[in-house]
Amino acid sequence: MNIKAARQKESRNLIAIFIDAANFEISLKTCGLLADYEKLIKWASSDGEVVSLRYYSPSFGTKGQNRFFSYIKNKGFKIVTKSIKKIKKRQKQTLNKANFDVEIAFDAAVNIKSFNKVILFSGDSDFVYLVSQLQKRGISVTVASVQWRTARELKKQADMFIELRECEFAKKKAPLRERSQQSFDCKIIIPKGGQNVKY
Repeated sequence: MNIKAARQKESRNLIAIFIDAANFEISLKTCGLLADYEKLIKWASSDGEVVSLRYYSPSFGTKGQNRFFSYIKNKGFKIVTKSIKKIKKRQKQTLNKANFDVEIAFDAAVNIKSFNKVILFSGDSDFVYLVSQLQKRGISVTVASVQWRTARELKKQADMFIELRECEFAKKKAPLRERSQQSFDCKIIIPKGGQNVKY
């Protein structure tokens, strides 16, 4: 490899994608959207080389979920799962919990030398510390979520925030009598400071 090629390799984005499935899927569902994971990968790849794809999800053990896992695994995703923990509360209430904050933070730390950009699909404020620590080590962090489901602190800390409802990989659910799905172009990105710019 010549010097020019080596410099180009060093300067390109090496992207790690972390998807907090519960947060991501609920955000899409509340907006009447579905994710096209093949388009998601192509979208991310337009800004560099995707070197890591990780999907963190509660395990339900259903045939539908198993088929979905097989599909995204074939697309290159590493899937991290765990069972839902049921916490009994007063008045016979039960709280279902399957939090992946620790797993995502650990995987990011262990593999930190393999990427220089992270796209985090979550709006959870618990990731603020992780984002700040990655940034201290020269890694840029983009948060992708829905505005009103994203913690203000996380949007403020991230280098860039992307609104899911404006992305080409987030497609409207088709009406029952129609098979076609409408997709959106990814036009709006909100960088640190809150000013809108075109993408």
